[in-house]
Amino acid sequence: MLYNNLTRRSEGEVGAPLYPELADAWEMNDDATVHTFYLHQGVHFHHGTPFTARDVEYTINRLIDPAFGSNVGTALGVIDRLEIIDEFTIRVHLKMPNATLPYLLGEAGMQIVPHDRSSEELSQEATGTGPFVLADRIPGERIVARRNERYWEDARPYLDEVQLMVIPEVATQVAALSSGTIDMLPQVGFDILPAVEQIADVTILESLQSIYPIFAMRVTDAPFDDLRVRQAFKHAIDRAALHTVIMQGRGGIGNDQPIGPGSSFWADVPPLAYDVEKAQQLLNEAGYSDGVAVTLAAADTGGPRVTDAAVAIQEMVKAAGITMSIERVPASTFYAEKFMQAPFFTSWWPAYSEPDGILPLSYVTEGVYNLSGWSTPRVDELVAAGRGEPDAEQRKALYAEVQAIISAEGGVLIPYFAPYLQAVRSNLHGHIPASRVVYQQLWFA
Repeated sequence: MLYNNLTRRSEGEVGAPLYPELADAWEMNDDATVHTFYLHQGVHFHHGTPFTARDVEYTINRLIDPAFGSNVGTALGVIDRLEIIDEFTIRVHLKMPNATLPYLLGEAGMQIVPHDRSSEELSQEATGTGPFVLADRIPGERIVARRNERYWEDARPYLDEVQLMVIPEVATQVAALSSGTIDMLPQVGFDILPAVEQIADVTILESLQSIYPIFAMRVTDAPFDDLRVRQAFKHAIDRAALHTVIMQGRGGIGNDQPIGPGSSFWADVPPLAYDVEKAQQLLNEAGYSDGVAVTLAAADTGGPRVTDAAVAIQEMVKAAGITMSIERVPASTFYAEKFMQAPFFTSWWPAYSEPDGILPLSYVTEGVYNLSGWSTPRVDELVAAGRGEPDAEQRKALYAEVQAIISAEGGVLIPYFAPYLQAVRSNLHGHIPASRVVYQQLWFA
């Protein structure tokens, strides 16, 4: 709303194709080690400074700097150096081949900021190139943004003002939507979905993109250091039932692959069949003929019905001889003491359309968020080859093999994909359900 990226992923389309934003065009060399971006001219930041290649250089260096502490800095670690060709052309030199850089620069957290503002100054006065200008901010209550009269996209934005309201209580959210106090509820939880569906002149929209729960089995700890135990868990879960009961049939069934069905790189891997006898057989072979007991550390907040799914899984796996206790942990304690430390714990993740957004982070040997600690040389090799392969079809083949290996051998359970559910009033148009609202394309009629 206040900022722009160089590129924009269209999450409302299958595969989330990439479109220009602050970069009009881009190209890469034959081995995907050099990317050149041609920037849109005539753009100004809200405080009046013109947008140039210097701002792109400043933004990327800021994100890469470990002192800044950006979550996306790791993904940009592939960058070797930045070269400003002229005022509106910048060349990015990489340490190794990476065909995915334009996609990564379209992700959340990659918005361009002005070179003449420090991080401290930006925290006090947000100033971007986006369609709306910050007018007022009351922490914990609301943000008010007004139309950027100098916005560079023709005729946009269509709205004069946008107010983002903080409404912690879900019952109050429903009441505000019902009364017309708000026009959109960008996150509809399954607990309030029935109530929202009853509101007149309100439509529930379901995104193509999704988020998913993760049940991480640390392969460094018994019993999950044995592949047969991990596979027993995989077969002891009735994924179709979880999808029906927990997701109410929305979204999709997961087969433990981290690439969602909304991505053009999603692979239709063989389904992990619900097979109690197979699970029992695998446990017997692993030396657990009398069953196995495990404890799941579960954060008490966050994620797509993760705790509800955990309770359902707890009941399902009993038939295979798995006794699963659930330790509910406050979020503050969970991330300090359990996350990536407990042998078995919950998490959740957005299903990136671009595989390079998640695979190098969580599924290779050096991944800083490798939740289960599992990796193989073959997956490391395939992920490196995929990120450097410029041909989309060849990349699909590489990533399909990655997903098949992760599904069969990996240390995470991903039983379903949960869509983003959003509620909009019937007079609000232009909204495409996605993880990010594109405010400049909204209008009333």
